[in-house]
Amino acid sequence: MPDLICLGEALIDFPAVESGKSLIDVNEFRKVAGGAPANVSVGAAKLERSAAFIGRVGDDQFGHYLKETIEQNGVDVSQLQFDRKARTGLAFFSLPTPNTRDFLFYRNPSADMMLDASKLDKDYLMESEVFHFGSITLINEPSRSSTMKAARIAKKGGAVISYDPNLRMSLWPDEGSALHEIKKPLGMVDIVKVNDEELEFLTSESDYRKGMAKLLSHGPKLVILTLGQKGSYVLAEGLCENIGAFDVDTVDATGCGDSFVSGLLCGVIDYGIKRLTKDKDLIRSVLRFASAAAAITSTEKGVIGALPSRKKVMEFLKGR
Repeated sequence: MPDLICLGEALIDFPAVESGKSLIDVNEFRKVAGGAPANVSVGAAKLERSAAFIGRVGDDQFGHYLKETIEQNGVDVSQLQFDRKARTGLAFFSLPTPNTRDFLFYRNPSADMMLDASKLDKDYLMESEVFHFGSITLINEPSRSSTMKAARIAKKGGAVISYDPNLRMSLWPDEGSALHEIKKPLGMVDIVKVNDEELEFLTSESDYRKGMAKLLSHGPKLVILTLGQKGSYVLAEGLCENIGAFDVDTVDATGCGDSFVSGLLCGVIDYGIKRLTKDKDLIRSVLRFASAAAAITSTEKGVIGALPSRKKVMEFLKGR
């Protein structure tokens, strides 16, 4: 059984070939596998942890491409669902700057929105050490109920529950429903990872410490805030630490958050959530490892191909 199960969307990303342009000005795109939870599963597998991905893709050429790509990177896709009616979701995006993205999604509906709870393997879910999911599958039914059912089963089995709100406002019908649904899981998760935009959206706080404290009050044991080139913060009961970012030549920040989460969850698998929330030196070491994985990812275009191996992260950290 896998150490880590990631559940959510697997999509076909079409990043712009040309950088420095908005979507309206781009002429060429290239096909790559994407979707934040799928990326996290591959990132963990590359970091030498057993990982699985659960999602739903179209029974089409793109869906089978996603299965093959994720599987070839060492991830268990035995629980992947195929939909004969809805097609695999698509996401077009450009990079006006290395740290900004311009998105356009095609999912009306896409297969990931149709995740079927009746196809979930209860025994499989209850065997995982860590269960990770995001907010994209919380936007619509039946994927919303299916996601929460899977998380509850994994939690009942003793898994650490990790959550990435991953705000994509253009996919939600309105801000009110987005805020309501994204906040719902906070009371049942152990770890929540946000960026500054997501933190302010969820808490109405621009002050990082106050916003993270608000999230912690909902029930998570560990709140992580990632700030790109400004580093990251971690907050737990009696613990608040800031980890600086590594100085690298960023080419494409796409997927850096997913790479960070992969590194973080490897630490959770290795040491357990209780130790990480009590040991400042240990959590700093784990976050430094996660930050290194994210920094390496930013030096190449794309995500899955740019996610680093454990050996590459360790070599990067030597002497730093």
